[in-house]
Amino acid sequence: MTLEIASGIARVFYCYLIVGAGVALWLQAGGLRRVDATAARGAWGFRLLITPGLVLLWPFLLRAALAGRGHPRAERNPHRAASHGEDVS
Repeated sequence: MTLEIASGIARVFYCYLIVGAGVALWLQAGGLRRVDATAARGAWGFRLLITPGLVLLWPFLLRAALAGRGHPRAERNPHRAASHGEDVS
């Protein structure tokens, strides 16, 4: 592997991280509520903990935020239905 190829790979990786940091800042500033409303109301410690994941997974999270799904769908099972007073049969 030549030095030019290694430098090119490093540049691509750094660009990926820089874009990821920008997207993570946007998500932390308000875009996170478009992905998961509960996570957007999290404490600062939680938001600090998820920041590395936001940086690394930015393509998936950006796509989800632009789709604007909001809150993830709740699991539907007999226990949840019974707790909400629904008929479980």
